[in-house]
Amino acid sequence: MKKKVVAMMLAAMLAASTLAGCGNGSGGGATDPGAAQDSSAGEAGAQTEGGQAQTDAGESGGAVENFNETGFPIVNEPITLKVMQGIRDVDSLTDPSEMPAIQRLEEETGIKLEWEVVKGADWPTKLNLMFASGEYPDVIITPNTEVDQEEYGESQQLLIPLNDDLTSKYMPNYTERREAEDSDPCAALAASDGNKYSIGYMVGQYINTPAHFFINQAWLDNLSLETPKNVEELTEVLRQFKAQDANGNGDASDEVPLEMTLNDGYTSVRYMLPMFGVPASPGKWIHLDNDKKVQFTPVQEGFRNCMEWLHTCYEEELLDPEVISQDSNTADTKLKEDLSGFFTVWRLKAMGYDDGVAKTCTLYTPQDEGVCMYRSIEKAKPGVFLTATNQYVPQTLRLIDAMMETETMYSLYYGEKDATDGTGWEYNDEGKVRTLMMGDIDIKNFLDCNAPFFGPGKYIDSVFEWPEQRVEKTQYCQIYDDAGILQTYSNDYIDMAPLTSEQLQANALVETDIDNAVKENMATFITDGVTDESWNAFVSLFDGMNVADYVSVYQTAIDSMEME
Repeated sequence: MKKKVVAMMLAAMLAASTLAGCGNGSGGGATDPGAAQDSSAGEAGAQTEGGQAQTDAGESGGAVENFNETGFPIVNEPITLKVMQGIRDVDSLTDPSEMPAIQRLEEETGIKLEWEVVKGADWPTKLNLMFASGEYPDVIITPNTEVDQEEYGESQQLLIPLNDDLTSKYMPNYTERREAEDSDPCAALAASDGNKYSIGYMVGQYINTPAHFFINQAWLDNLSLETPKNVEELTEVLRQFKAQDANGNGDASDEVPLEMTLNDGYTSVRYMLPMFGVPASPGKWIHLDNDKKVQFTPVQEGFRNCMEWLHTCYEEELLDPEVISQDSNTADTKLKEDLSGFFTVWRLKAMGYDDGVAKTCTLYTPQDEGVCMYRSIEKAKPGVFLTATNQYVPQTLRLIDAMMETETMYSLYYGEKDATDGTGWEYNDEGKVRTLMMGDIDIKNFLDCNAPFFGPGKYIDSVFEWPEQRVEKTQYCQIYDDAGILQTYSNDYIDMAPLTSEQLQANALVETDIDNAVKENMATFITDGVTDESWNAFVSLFDGMNVADYVSVYQTAIDSMEME
């Protein structure tokens, strides 16, 4: 409570200084004066203009003169911003201050950056300690780590709202790309109070579903089998894969007709459920039907039908007998050995399967009536936050936008233009960015995917040469879209639902209980089968988990949202 009061007092002080020294301010930096306005952005505007009322030396009103709304430098007298940068555990970076792209950025903008780089494993602890200390950085960059905007933004007000009127005024690159899309990719950034507390991070790829079905075309050809059209025909094909020497190596026992894991990765049972009309997605065991109603996935008829089919496959030794115990790494190893007849994965190329199933397998498009694949939405996720003690909000937003200028953004993400050390990027003959990275780099002199990056699909398509594997994935997605087998309303709206911090915390507890119960019983259903008695007992498990209230909370939130 103390931190919330302090933050509110700070906002009030900044707003007061705005009224005294800045008036309404000028909006000359906006790319499009017709940009969407958010009615809740008044507080952010007060903080922003208040941020102009102090110079780096603390001189009242000086920052108005020490800020250029357009052009470079951003400031006439140097200022320093403190940055807390989250990175993946697998990343090893040089000091960002020594990165060429950062050095050019500082020289161009006049803004010096002091960096604290935090690995993902340490992020939750260090982030919480930082907020508890009362000593905040000016900027938090976190595309691969998380900041609870409901807790630190809506509840404690330790983050500055960064609504559309503010970003459209000071971030022309960001705004132009956002507004060029058919729907706002940043809509998902809104918190339960309607405010956006972050700048979006996005690498658009025109992807509409995560996992696709694949079948071993070489095995079909070897056995003179036609591609199955439905589950019944697929089952018979799997039986033939098992009974005959499908791969033609003289050993009729090494083929695995159906490869899968219970609950891990893109090979999981979860991605087989759409074959039975249940568009299950990662995470929660709820989904949206065609009437925008939240459905509890495990009790659907299609869920039971899928379990019964998997038990048949398990009993007939068509399904990998290690399905219950193996993880995705083990399944991937088998896919690399090209011993699998049917499976689900993200794509085939650049997944480590080049000498395995990528040579023999092809996309499978289900034709059963009622097939319903999970439709994913390409949306921005939180990438950059500004803390309530940041005295240079307009300057900071212009800095982040400068990081998103095309050449700078790609240099921060991939390394230097025309580099010769196996990193970086170049322009192809069409003037599009082509990556030059060749393998792993021990210590990177660029931020990699931890950089502020905002590339919705249309923008990426206009400036970037798609690698072969990304073309493959988008082609698969287009085929499924054309086949009409994707759900109407994406389950992603459930994750975008405007819930309060209290609701999210309560739901998290319920979700843990649900997840444990579902996975435990899926294992039993697959190995032992499904009876009316075992199914009814399974369904009744959820009566004591407040599932009805859990679904109702999401339904209320979904009803308040606009969907396309």
